[in-house]
Amino acid sequence: MASSRVTANRKVGVFGGTFDPIHNGHVAVAESVREALDLDQVLFVVTSDQWLRENPPVAAAADRFNMVELAVDNVLEFTASDVDIVREGSTYTVDTLRDLRAQLGDEVELYLIVGADSAASMNRWKDAEQIGKLANIVAVGRPGQAFAIQSLDKSHPASGAEYVEGPMIDVSATLVRKFLSTAQSVDTLVHENVAKYIENRNLYR
Repeated sequence: MASSRVTANRKVGVFGGTFDPIHNGHVAVAESVREALDLDQVLFVVTSDQWLRENPPVAAAADRFNMVELAVDNVLEFTASDVDIVREGSTYTVDTLRDLRAQLGDEVELYLIVGADSAASMNRWKDAEQIGKLANIVAVGRPGQAFAIQSLDKSHPASGAEYVEGPMIDVSATLVRKFLSTAQSVDTLVHENVAKYIENRNLYR
């Protein structure tokens, strides 16, 4: 569950993902956004096993949550959240934000961190019009993507999104899993404690 210390903070980032597994790129993105927007806290919200039925996570939710905790344990401003895991049924962003709002209270300002491509398609998300009312949208992208966000129609839920240029780190969870499946080292791709956890649990082999 989100740490109780979050309730003392006023600007909280919400960074959702399967984190299958969490890698250094995820952490770098969160740090870039935290610094750019002066966030007090960033919640790494781990999706449940039922999130994508057509492309389910490889590792179980409990393992993915544990890896996130290990990856962010030494960063005071980062916290793992299981709000999506404990919820029954399908996971939608609007439900995540509603639950976090109920947990943290109205005094906390939420910042939903998404990729720029995802932000551009947010009008197709469940209850999209409510998302912008529950949280500020933060679009993280590559150089040049700021214009795409700024040019969205005013009626688009992400039209007022903050844009943060993400770090240039060439790593993905798919790449990490590929390395692991072929017995290659991932020491430069994930936190050392995550690498040890993966080895001890014999994940992604």
